[in-house]
Amino acid sequence: MPAPPAVAAERADAVFEARVEAVALDAASAETFGFVRYDLEVLRAWKGEVGPTAQLTTRNSGAACGRALTVGKVYIFYAGKREDGELIDSSCSRTRLSSTADEDLAVLGPGNSPLGGRTVTEPTTREPPRIAPPPPELGGPPPVKQGCVVDPGPPTPLLAVCMLALWRRRSRKSRTV
Repeated sequence: MPAPPAVAAERADAVFEARVEAVALDAASAETFGFVRYDLEVLRAWKGEVGPTAQLTTRNSGAACGRALTVGKVYIFYAGKREDGELIDSSCSRTRLSSTADEDLAVLGPGNSPLGGRTVTEPTTREPPRIAPPPPELGGPPPVKQGCVVDPGPPTPLLAVCMLALWRRRSRKSRTV
């Protein structure tokens, strides 16, 4: 399990929100546990020197602790840095979709635009709730209906014909006995 947001942010070299713009697989990755490089549009940052665009590298396989990201989605990244300054991530970090990172956003605060600048006060993207909120209270709970309600409607002529045929059939059998 990843560490709580405050601990994960302290351990990370860079914490930022970004949209995945593109993905590139290195040539050796098809046959080995190589690397995948993601091009990111940075939306806001909390820690580290991150510009308006960034590249992040991870392994191309979950078996090698790689992380699969979706182009077009927005994530909160808890990234490390290699000695050469390249941002790296693995499945062991707290990186997650921004739309499901309410706990992280509450701990991290509003954030800043990349490389300083204005403070960002609202999340850049939010997924709508999956469960509709309950209706407002309007003087007691609504009546609970149980079971199925079947509207019989008016009797149809076909039903009348079937009933008549059944009655004649029974009356013929009773005369022959």
